[in-house]
Amino acid sequence: MGHTTYNIRKFFFPLAVICFVVLLMSGCNKKETYTVTFDANGGTGTMQQQVFTEGEQQALTKNTFTRDGYIFSGWKGNGANYIDEQNITVTCDITLYAQWTSNGTSPTPEPTPSNTVTITFDANGGSGEMAPQTFVKGVAQLLTDNAFTWENHEFIGWNSAADGTGTPYSNAQEMTLEASVTLYAQWMAASGAFEGHYFVDLGLPSGTKWATCNVGADTPECFGDYFAWGETATKESYVRDTYTYYDEDGLHLTKYTGQDGITILESTDDAATANWGASWRIPTAEEFDELQNNCTVIWTNQNGIDGKLFVGPNGNSIFMPSADCSYAGMGVSGYGYYWSSSLFTSTFNPEAICLRFNSEYCYLHHISRCYGLSVRPVLIENN
Repeated sequence: MGHTTYNIRKFFFPLAVICFVVLLMSGCNKKETYTVTFDANGGTGTMQQQVFTEGEQQALTKNTFTRDGYIFSGWKGNGANYIDEQNITVTCDITLYAQWTSNGTSPTPEPTPSNTVTITFDANGGSGEMAPQTFVKGVAQLLTDNAFTWENHEFIGWNSAADGTGTPYSNAQEMTLEASVTLYAQWMAASGAFEGHYFVDLGLPSGTKWATCNVGADTPECFGDYFAWGETATKESYVRDTYTYYDEDGLHLTKYTGQDGITILESTDDAATANWGASWRIPTAEEFDELQNNCTVIWTNQNGIDGKLFVGPNGNSIFMPSADCSYAGMGVSGYGYYWSSSLFTSTFNPEAICLRFNSEYCYLHHISRCYGLSVRPVLIENN
């Protein structure tokens, strides 16, 4: 399960500093590599996959696909559009689909029984109706928006298998088909929602209700946005020079100093409250401690993403992806870091407490406040 360490560690400050420096040298400085796969999307030809290094900008490989009667007009992937040979920075493996514009000699074919396929939508436990959708073979088209509902469940996408083990698709995703398929709605159990965001009651002693997703994410597996502790907006670089609460010299903190008596983030400095509304806030260190000590904590993979599954006493669960941390544009691979709202004052420049985990352990940790970490909100009391 978990154990509290932040009170004990103040007696071993020199050792903690050494370990933290080692972490920076061997973890945050380690850059991951990601693969971009190119899909002809109805065109012909081949293109090799392209490898990107995390945090480094690189030009996309020049397109070599062709399509009779069409002009290549760019790429599309992960909801974004790119021009040919555009300089981009990649943070995950992605597939880019060639986009084509008719040159006037080969208009999009009219649907006929011989060149069409059908998508059938299955509510997979939900309710409602969705008419089958017809696709012209080899022609990119957007999926129909989901219209199914399920009480106390959040729709998180489609899958070619009912149990989620097939090919996943996002809502309204652009796709190309060559054969008919049934897509099954994928659901995440929730206890309710406030201000458009779902929560789960895990049956914890305090009654604390945890959000199903990180701030900036639309599914449990998505990493979401990174925030420095006490800041409410994302940014490109998470270093001392860009941190709100250092003075101009970058030597002294101007708030949450350890001497001003403020040890819990105020609501105006809470990224959950600022981005999700007054019903939400960043959990305290005590709430993280309760979470790990009262839940069965399992390292697992959910839809291709590693992370921890916290199964509460009542059987309900939340998944927290291994979202790493961000420092100077670099991440720590294989770890999950989540801010608490609690200050750690047993250092010269007070740090903040976070939940840190990997495949082997899960515990409370303290780290520099200028780092970019994920935020998993909890519901404000009395909601």
